[in-house]
Amino acid sequence: MEKEKQSKRFTIIIPMHNAQEFILKALESVKNQNFQDYECMIIDDHSQDNSKELVKRYITCNPNIDFQLYETPEEKWGPGVARNIGLDKGTGEYVLFLDADDELNDENSLGNISDAIDKNELVEVLILGFQRKWRDRHDKVLLSTTFRPSEKHTDKHYQIGRNNEGTIWSGCWKKSLFDNNGIRFPENTVWEDLIPKLRLFNSAKSEKIKICGYATHKYNVRPGKSIGTTPTIDKLKSMIELHRKCSQLVSEGKIDPQYEKDIKTRVRNSPALVAWMAGMALYTKVLKDIPERVEKIKNKFLNQEAIVEEDER
Repeated sequence: MEKEKQSKRFTIIIPMHNAQEFILKALESVKNQNFQDYECMIIDDHSQDNSKELVKRYITCNPNIDFQLYETPEEKWGPGVARNIGLDKGTGEYVLFLDADDELNDENSLGNISDAIDKNELVEVLILGFQRKWRDRHDKVLLSTTFRPSEKHTDKHYQIGRNNEGTIWSGCWKKSLFDNNGIRFPENTVWEDLIPKLRLFNSAKSEKIKICGYATHKYNVRPGKSIGTTPTIDKLKSMIELHRKCSQLVSEGKIDPQYEKDIKTRVRNSPALVAWMAGMALYTKVLKDIPERVEKIKNKFLNQEAIVEEDER
């Protein structure tokens, strides 16, 4: 008989797809935490590179740390499927999400989150700060910004209506919010965290939504590597479809009618997200082209030097 797993304070869920360049950095950031009461679930989503083998080897080399590797079923795909597996198998009191190409910010991240929970009795949602690292194609940091939540971020009307900052990993969530309200992620799609995040804020009690004043995550923005920096027509269609579904949440009984106006505000603001996608596409193109342009200039200069030398002879 399989021994029942002991519950942890945190379940950390990491969806992974073709992340061999980054996944070990993510796992190292978890392993190096001073606070150790967690389980970390890595869910491989049909990776075709060496990601899964790297994680298997890492788990073997760190037998004393609660790392677990799972795989999404053959007929399903996407971060939503992976996150649902983590939610179904996780035992943590609170859930944290980490993308495979991101990291916990420093060794005190989990400790700071746990302390914030202890200071706010029975907290259900803890809104996290994070560092955003803008990187070039060689992974060099070009710009670093920090998001620090303020009291306005504890307002449910704000979160359900106007706030587009951050994704599901920018919060620490009481696992019972997911389980007691039947909240899971849409599968076989991108932008999968939009509707669950709205439902989580809807389900949480207002007085149990708090902020953590620390930047606990390191969010890496890489040209051409993440969903946001690789816009396509299909992703645009998915975004439009999800906003259409947002508008139906009140009529489906999944969002309280008092937030209907906020939902409509969010849907009206959806063109701003399309503009954001266009900006990210430009960011990707510019950073992708710069090294080639530099190389062309360098080669042209070297060729000119060679011609001069030949003439001098």
